[in-house]
Amino acid sequence: MEGFDLRKYQDGGEEHDKIKSIFGKVVSGREGYETVTEKKKEIRRCKNPKCNWALQGGEKFCPECGTKC
Repeated sequence: MEGFDLRKYQDGGEEHDKIKSIFGKVVSGREGYETVTEKKKEIRRCKNPKCNWALQGGEKFCPECGTKC
């Protein structure tokens, strides 16, 4: 059984708003309900392939290996 793939509407635009509105109506049963869309945070990592340390925020240099990020 094939379903309707909504992934092409994830990137914003007018179609994104339509799908969001329809989904909110299906979930809540009333019009105007907006669901909260969670977005995955991208973790910044050290550019050194041997290190790959997860950076906290605004570091200019990796605290583990000293590579400029």
